[in-house]
Amino acid sequence: MSEDIAALDREIIALVGRRADMAGELAGARASAGGSRTSLAEENRMIDRYRHELGRPGVNLALVLLSLSSRRPA
Repeated sequence: MSEDIAALDREIIALVGRRADMAGELAGARASAGGSRTSLAEENRMIDRYRHELGRPGVNLALVLLSLSSRRPA
């Protein structure tokens, strides 16, 4: 079972990286178009989705994901 959890952790890490890459690309495209790199409305919707699905810990997870995404190069 611990091997299964380790496999899930690897998948989660890969997905977080993909999400961060996509968020960076989107931010770059927005900036190139003269807009803001971030959309607070989209970020708030994302936080609400995580809160709805996971409760209060989901908010923390969403904020960590947003933080990781803002640190990756576009």
